Order: sequence, then structure tokens, then C-alpha cells
Amino acid sequence: MKQFLNVLKFELNSYFKNRSFVLTTVLLAVVMAGVIIVPTFIPGLLNLEKTENSVQDTAAGEEASAEELDALGIFVRTDEVDDVDTLLAMMPAQWKTFLDEETLKAAVEEEEVEAGFILESLSDVTYVVNNLSMGEEYSYMFRNALGIYQRMHYLGEKGLSPEEVMEAENVSVSLSTEILGKNSARNYGYTYALIFVVYFLIIFYGQMIAVSVTTEKSNRAIEILVTSVNPNSLIFGKVLAGAIAGVIQAVFILGTGFASYYAFQDKWGGMLDFLFDIPARVLIIYAFFAMLSYLLYAFIFGMLGAMVSKTEDISKSSMPVMLIYIASFLIAMFGMADCDSVLMKVASFIPFTSGNAMFIRVSMGSVSAWETVLSGILLAASCAAAGALSAKIFRFGTLHYGNPLKFSTALRRLKQQ
Repeated sequence: MKQFLNVLKFELNSYFKNRSFVLTTVLLAVVMAGVIIVPTFIPGLLNLEKTENSVQDTAAGEEASAEELDALGIFVRTDEVDDVDTLLAMMPAQWKTFLDEETLKAAVEEEEVEAGFILESLSDVTYVVNNLSMGEEYSYMFRNALGIYQRMHYLGEKGLSPEEVMEAENVSVSLSTEILGKNSARNYGYTYALIFVVYFLIIFYGQMIAVSVTTEKSNRAIEILVTSVNPNSLIFGKVLAGAIAGVIQAVFILGTGFASYYAFQDKWGGMLDFLFDIPARVLIIYAFFAMLSYLLYAFIFGMLGAMVSKTEDISKSSMPVMLIYIASFLIAMFGMADCDSVLMKVASFIPFTSGNAMFIRVSMGSVSAWETVLSGILLAASCAAAGALSAKIFRFGTLHYGNPLKFSTALRRLKQQ
């Protein structure tokens, strides 16, 4: 135990005395605080207070508002539209009426109007435009206006006045929502962000842990260490030190963000509650599953570092594990759309994917207590097994110094022993 604590202390010191590690942590924390605090000091950026604007019905005001509207053209070929002004009033714009199709197209080409419409009948319209953009909306708005006009025209023929038609159209429905379970839409923001935190921890620190283990083999320091320190203490000390350093960095950065937001929460008016207002139960479940999932992959990366002799070989040997976790991450991202799907239920009991899947189900869906407990037990057991296996492979790898070691070969040799 003493050897393990000495290794753990030494490795943690190597992280916390590393200038790049400290500077990165402080810089990210400052950026996090700045993103939250700085906008509160910029006048008008956070429009939280409703301003009361008086309505002035003057001719000058009407002309000013009309100048802000887009210019559109129309040519009515049909006699079915007996009141063109009523139709055009349903779509706010500076309308120009043309007497023939050619003049309308020429006006569009010369950019006298933004676009034009050739009204063939109440159900047939030709849209004329120079360049059709991705965000084009004139045709959609005109189609809706023409649909409303058609309904008014039809009901008018049945003897209803325009006022009665408008009264029939403007029927309001009051809808109230009573949520018996989770509000997935509200919880989506912080769930998405927390999943990304684990992703960056595993991807970034996993490689660092593997490099830490391999570096001592490549510079021959392992020859001295194995004669004085138990291999189990070495591998566990290195892996846990990397895991602890990553967690402390993440907690410091996120803690700065939470503290900054709650200090200026009144300035934001609750706009960022979807990211920072996290229930305590959800945070506890997240901390448990995220930490175990992080340790599981950390031990696997430490195992990979023990099987190679050169740091440049780590990226190639770690690729399968990276792909497994990326697959787990993608399952979680797509599963957020339906967190109670069969895929997410299965993934929440597989140790490689349960860290993300079970947290998403707890945060956004419905999950029973026994499912959470069973998933946690399976993940914890897998984490312990990965730690024991990584220690054995590390001890076996030190005996094959200088030679790359395949995972299948290591397992076969361990069985023989």
C-alpha cells in the first residue's frame, strides 16, 4: 500500500507541477467564467427586461415601416381573384402589380423587386426569382396567404361575411402540460454537455495514461522501477493518478462555470438554467457512472501502454479502444432522441456503453432503481476486472521489454501461468 501511495503521489505531482497542465486548467476556467460573466456587463446584450413601446399611427410611421418591407411583384392572369388587395394584405410586402408576365420577369431580373408571382388560378401559382437561396421563404408565405384567401373565398360564397370568416379562423385553444415523469426537452442541454465532458476526459487522458506507462519502458526506467516497486502498485498508481488529475481539472473548470453563473444568475434571468440547474440526484448518478466509465477506459489504456515499447506505437494500438468508445458516444448521442428505446436499454447494461447510456436514461427517461443498481454493479465489476487484468499484463509486459506484445499472446501466456 505504501508503494502504491508513493507512486500515486509522484504521478500526481508530475501532473500538477506541469506548467502546460496548470496553464490549460486556469485558462479554460477563465474562459468559462468570462463567457458567463462578460455578457452581463454589455448593455443591451441580454434583453431580459420587456420594454413598453407606444404605437404611433402616423403617416410618417407607416411610410417608415413600409420602407422596411421587401418589394415583391405580382401578375394576376385569372379572373377567379376578385379582390387582389385582400390577398396581398395577408402577406406584408411592398407589392407592385404588373400587367403582363414579361414585365414582371424583367423587373425581377433587374432587381426592381425581390421576386414575383404569376397567379394562374386560385390553386396554380408560378414563382419567379433570380437566384433561389437555401433560406427562401417568399413562396412559402405566399402559398399560406393564398390558402387563407381560398378558404375566405369559399366561405364567402356560402354566405358568410369576411368578419364571420375571420372570427371562425381566429379560434384560440388553451393547452396546459402536466409532466408526470421527466422533462426531456429541458434536461437535454445539461445531459448533452455532461456527456461531452466524459468524452474529452477519456479521449485526452486515456492517451496520456498510455504514454505515461510506455515512456518508462522506452527510456529503460522500468528496469530500475520493477526491482524496487511492485508492478501492481506501479500500474494502479499511474492509472489512478491520471484519472484523478483529469477529474480535478474537469471539476475545477466546471465548478468555475457553476459558481460564475449562480453569482450572476439574476443578470441572466434563468436563461442558462437548462445547462446549470441540474438536480442533485442526477449529478450523483452522473458522478458515479462517469467516474467508473472513466476508470474502465483508463485501465484499458494503461494496459495498452504496457503492451508496447515505443510511444509512437500507442496511437496504432489504441485505435480499437478509441473506436469502441466513439461507438459508445455515438449511441448515446443518437439515443438521446429516444432514451427509452431498446437500444438504450441494452446499452445501459453493457459496461463499455453503460456510463453514457444509463446516465441519459436517468436524466431524460424512465428507469427503475434496480436497473440503475444492476448497471452500476456490472460497470464496477468490469472496472475492477480491467484493473486486475491491466496489472497482470503490465507485470508480464515488463518481462518482454523491447518487444511489442499482442493482447491475444498476453492472455494465452497468462492462462499458461
